[in-house]
Amino acid sequence: FLFLFGWLSLSATWGLSDRGTGYRLAVQVALMAAVPALLLTRTDWQRTLLSQILMATALAGVAIMALDMASGYGINLFFDPIGAEESLNERQGDAEMNMGRGHVIYAVMTPLFLALFATRLPRGWTMPTAIIFIALLIIGTLLNRLSIVPVILILAAPFVYIGYTSPLWGLRLSLGGFAASVLLAPLVGIIARSASDGFMARLPMSWDHRLRMWDYTLSRILEAPIIGQGLDSSRTFQEGFTTRIGVDVPFVSLHPHNIGLQTWMEAGLIGAVLFTLAIISLFGPLRRLVGDDAWRGAAVTGVLISVAVASAVTVGAWQYWWWGVIGLALSLIILIPTELTLSSTDGPT
Repeated sequence: FLFLFGWLSLSATWGLSDRGTGYRLAVQVALMAAVPALLLTRTDWQRTLLSQILMATALAGVAIMALDMASGYGINLFFDPIGAEESLNERQGDAEMNMGRGHVIYAVMTPLFLALFATRLPRGWTMPTAIIFIALLIIGTLLNRLSIVPVILILAAPFVYIGYTSPLWGLRLSLGGFAASVLLAPLVGIIARSASDGFMARLPMSWDHRLRMWDYTLSRILEAPIIGQGLDSSRTFQEGFTTRIGVDVPFVSLHPHNIGLQTWMEAGLIGAVLFTLAIISLFGPLRRLVGDDAWRGAAVTGVLISVAVASAVTVGAWQYWWWGVIGLALSLIILIPTELTLSSTDGPT
């Protein structure tokens, strides 16, 4: 990761972004991963307490978001009323975007929460709690018209099972899939470029835009395939197209909504290779964290695949909050008690 962040900062010298972005990103990731580690000690009762707080806030969070969506962002507007010069539509648009981020974060951390429900709750409470959590999450995303969350949950499910039955293979497959999504990302642009006009016309406008965005990003990649266009350069591209409803929009909305393509476009082949190696380097520490424990294997595998899916269609490569979520989710795996701990306490605590 040190080499990756160093290359990103160097790439800013020929791009139009701030060189300090790479350094800030490295600090953000380190802090977000270190905070839970500082909170966690080897004293089991403290981990149990933190687990209980985490599970309670997870359930409360998805419930509040579903209620807020159902009330037309009533909770948002109650605690932060509209100012005299603010527009209701703009505020609701901002709330919808922020809610979408929240739902994606909960989807990525769902395997972690399910493992905690299974190992920390009393027997008989696991299944009802898991059903309530997933139902509230899906209800909120449906009200928000966010299709990516069900996709993340569905694609992660078989990998969670693999991680549970074989933690080693789950870790290999999830890290391999994440790494491949970065290294082979230009294939996404090639596929997008091959889509016919008839096929594009049948897609929702958001996906029509994504395919055009990925096609355009591929063109930018081919302009500087080795070193890229420079860190955060995707924000500077202004070329656009006219949608089917006659609205002019830029090809790239802040970022390509695919971490692999953004890495290739801004940091080139060198950046993509370094990013791939950084992902693979996680195998050692995660293997030591997981060991042969079934629920830790399920959680890590599910989180990594969920991250890979979300990274491929919705988030930006250098968004600090996203890297923070990844670091936080992987750090909190330590809260899942191992089978040895459970056997010594005769059940979940």
